[in-house]
Amino acid sequence: MGTFVLVHGAWHGAWCWERVRKHLTARGHQVVTPELPSDVAGSGRAEYLAAVSDALESRSEVVLVAHSMSGLVAPLATGNPAVKSLILLAALVPRPEVAWQANGLEPFPEQMRGRLARMNFDELGRSTLDPAVATEIFYHDCTPADSADAVARLRPDASVIYQQTCPALPERRVPTTYVSCRQDRAVDGKWNAAVAQDVLGADVQELDAGHSPFWSMPERLGNLLVDLATR
Repeated sequence: MGTFVLVHGAWHGAWCWERVRKHLTARGHQVVTPELPSDVAGSGRAEYLAAVSDALESRSEVVLVAHSMSGLVAPLATGNPAVKSLILLAALVPRPEVAWQANGLEPFPEQMRGRLARMNFDELGRSTLDPAVATEIFYHDCTPADSADAVARLRPDASVIYQQTCPALPERRVPTTYVSCRQDRAVDGKWNAAVAQDVLGADVQELDAGHSPFWSMPERLGNLLVDLATR
């Protein structure tokens, strides 16, 4: 049985993987869900990478899965010999020596571009999302009850990582797959998949889901992760 380290994206927390965790552990896999300090003002790539590294400690043959924002971190963790393969799920993909914000709005679909242009920030400089916006962007393909449950758990998000220049990627490379979600309203899967192919040599898979398949179709996503991990 394999070990999966599942890393959450912006505004979310380790809780978002609970449904996938249940499915994977029922099949005998080990699952680790690190909590990124992404709600801590001033935290950025170094702090997020430290949380991922802690999750990898004393482990081996790990399938590292990164959702959305954590795609800016996970490729830098592949230098750790514990990582066997990398799966980028509806993820942002970094380019070495380039800050994410230099991409402008190009990596995002039309629905998200308008929201980013009108993003709200709290007194600590963290971005926040209106519940109705979060439902529309992240959970439009979930039931109303499931959407409300998830949106109620969202938290403010530090914005530092988007301004930080991505360092050189590790020389050690692992098999990488980019999973694009066809109904994604938050991330342009085609744009980011193309970068993943160019920079990481990734294979590309598609899932007919919105941005949050860990919530809308956890069993189907879990099956896909296992399938990709055993190829």
